[in-house]
Amino acid sequence: MINSKVFFRSGLIALALILFILPVSAWSFSNWAGPANAAELQPGSSVSAGYTMSFSSYDTGSTFDKDDSIVMYTDLSNPQWLVTMTETQNDEPLTSQLANRQAAQIRLDGWSLSFSRKQFTVNVKLTGTVPALNQSGEILILRLQEQDSGAKTVSGSLVKKTALVIVPTPEPTIVPATQQEPETVIEITPEPVTTVTTSIPTKKQTYAPGPDPLMVCGVLAGLIFAAGYLQRRY
Repeated sequence: MINSKVFFRSGLIALALILFILPVSAWSFSNWAGPANAAELQPGSSVSAGYTMSFSSYDTGSTFDKDDSIVMYTDLSNPQWLVTMTETQNDEPLTSQLANRQAAQIRLDGWSLSFSRKQFTVNVKLTGTVPALNQSGEILILRLQEQDSGAKTVSGSLVKKTALVIVPTPEPTIVPATQQEPETVIEITPEPVTTVTTSIPTKKQTYAPGPDPLMVCGVLAGLIFAAGYLQRRY
């Protein structure tokens, strides 16, 4: 009786562990080819990354939950996603394109990933440019997660790849000190001022001098004498 109780409890514990550990979907992330976590990048530099997601139904009966989706996001500027699916049929690889889009975020719906009795890989190539930031900081090169029908992240499915954008600190502009030349004092000696005296010319009176009074008297006396002489003679 005791052994049966112990066996029953052990079975419940084992079942709970299986349900807790067993993932909802059988896929894995691998082959990351891009900047290492916390890599230092310069603004405006080009970034190229790639990775693989492997899906298999052999352990769970389905490659992916058809009600879930895989959401991929990046902080890169002008991001371009190229997503392809590759499976092997008759020992030959068969590749098909799932997405080729320029956007910050893309979504792979469950109906394109959910298959029974199949295994395949999804290869993703991401290119973009490191954004220009006002100051140094961390950006997401990739955030990948499985979301359920309620847009909640499925436990254990989150993958993050980050990098550090280093914004150079502008160096202060040093103004070269200019040697000031001694001021030259220019003394201006005023020239002596010559005072010009302007005299008004005196107006001279112009007149003809009259006969001398003595001469006049002499002439009169001579005429009188001559007149008397002539009167006595005749």
